Amino acid sequence: MDLNLLKSNYESVLKDLNSTDFINGEDRYSGVFLPYPFEEFSSANRRVMIVGRETARWNTLNNKNTISRIVKHNDTKNLRSIIDEAFERYSWHLLEKKGGELKVSHRSHFKRFYSKLAQELSLSPQQLIYANLYAWDYNGVSPQRRGKEEFSVIQKLSAELLVETIKFCKPDSIVFAVGCNRKNDETIKLVMNKYFGGYETKELESKKYWRFTSNGMDCYRIAHPRANSKEQQDFRSLVINKVTG
Repeated sequence: MDLNLLKSNYESVLKDLNSTDFINGEDRYSGVFLPYPFEEFSSANRRVMIVGRETARWNTLNNKNTISRIVKHNDTKNLRSIIDEAFERYSWHLLEKKGGELKVSHRSHFKRFYSKLAQELSLSPQQLIYANLYAWDYNGVSPQRRGKEEFSVIQKLSAELLVETIKFCKPDSIVFAVGCNRKNDETIKLVMNKYFGGYETKELESKKYWRFTSNGMDCYRIAHPRANSKEQQDFRSLVINKVTG
């Protein structure tokens, strides 16, 4: 897989980010989350993408964050360095630490679900791809809380970045483990309707579980894996069974 192509595609989206005027107040956005498939992904017998909502405080501890930093790099025609930084950070998201061993025990409910699905598929974690519905968080929390106009900018850019990830990886199945709320569903529908020719609902349990197909992809939306009710555990098991079956 030509990762330079994916970088160029991400760059074409981020070039539209040339102002911070849409931000109401201080710019406390995280670093931009830009996923890519590891080399092992191409050998998977089934290509599976797991999509989270957003990763809190992604790439923020090294001052490689904020929307304004992207805008400045756009102004100086040096946007590729931001993308390279984002890829470098993503490169060790499965490890204990940068340069460390593969992490096998997780506090994160999302990472536990990710590992469980890989195990049930008889794949290594590197053979799946982890993406996010939103490419930024704001001060450690969801950008959904940032007012309608500000969120709409983040939603549009995030959707366009996710589209590039999907087009590049060509997954057979996508599991949106993002939570069952209106804004998440709106973002998913924006992606599928605008860029993949729409979707067809196959199964639906309102505010709990949604299965649909789009452009040949088998897709699921479920609660975030931190939801620990028996019902939500059952839906996670159902999705694993359907994806692995």
